[in-house]
Amino acid sequence: MIQEGQTAPDFALPGVEGGDPAVYELFRPVESGDAVLLWFAPATFLPTVTAELCAIEALGWHDLPGLQVWALSMDSIYAAAGYADRYGLSMALLGDAESAAEYYGVRHDEWEGHYGVPKRAVFLVGADWDVAFAWVGDDAFERPDPSPVEAVGEHVSELFPSARTDASVDYRSASSRRLSRLAASPAARK
Repeated sequence: MIQEGQTAPDFALPGVEGGDPAVYELFRPVESGDAVLLWFAPATFLPTVTAELCAIEALGWHDLPGLQVWALSMDSIYAAAGYADRYGLSMALLGDAESAAEYYGVRHDEWEGHYGVPKRAVFLVGADWDVAFAWVGDDAFERPDPSPVEAVGEHVSELFPSARTDASVDYRSASSRRLSRLAASPAARK
């Protein structure tokens, strides 16, 4: 896994933001002087990831000048667009993240019958290409304390003093409970 202080690998992936598809190339915002928060997940609609992305949305990090927030999963940009609409997410959602997950060393060999999907992982890439924060979780349904949102918040506030970091992740929300039950059901695991 890429560690804090190492140089972030570049990548290009299809993505969608505000319903508009595009190709997202990491070098573009970094070379323009922006930091990029990369939020890897195996798939959209995971209760843990949804709770985290909703917390980031509430904090307004995607609206901070000089910071871009990209959520990367194995899903297509069409699924990502539906997910963004369902949960009111304004950040860019990138699809088919197997190659980026490989570059960052956070790729599952196999997860829930899918191969090569990203683990839950977070990287804050600075405008100098240095990784300012790195976190990885092997269990897609784990609810860490502190959450990755809270953990990276300290680093976001160092780069962006006006950033709000006071939100906590509500892993117990109604939609999270419903999605957790679905994911835990024997039928869903077959």
